[in-house]
Amino acid sequence: MKILLLQDVKALGRTGEIVDVSDGYARNYLIPKKIAVEADQKIVEKVERERKSEELKKKKEIEEANKKISELMKTVLVVKANSGEENKLYGSVTSSDVAEKISEYLGESFDRKNIEMDPIKELGTYEVKIKFGNGLSGKVKVRVEKN
Repeated sequence: MKILLLQDVKALGRTGEIVDVSDGYARNYLIPKKIAVEADQKIVEKVERERKSEELKKKKEIEEANKKISELMKTVLVVKANSGEENKLYGSVTSSDVAEKISEYLGESFDRKNIEMDPIKELGTYEVKIKFGNGLSGKVKVRVEKN
């Protein structure tokens, strides 16, 4: 019997999947406990439509993220910091500082954990690797200037 899972079931499947199980298991356990419903043709078609719309939505999100990455990679983020002699900083520029600048540029919050860099301790221009969702990543130029 084909059923649509309404909850995750260990060793059977995840919510929203259509799986094939024995008639007794479906009628005596899954359906009475409201873990699953019998999958007729209408339900199968509905699940397929939802799956396709979800795929389109993910593609759009990936395209938007690619646009943001390409725009971000073309710009140079400027971070102001206090410095002393010989261009040495009185502290360091960390991933938190860079994440703050990226957040300002994008207009949405950006987590510092998605930035791979060592603390910057001198004035200058540096390349910083950033990660976006869906496995996308890129490098951003960060220029540290005297405050």
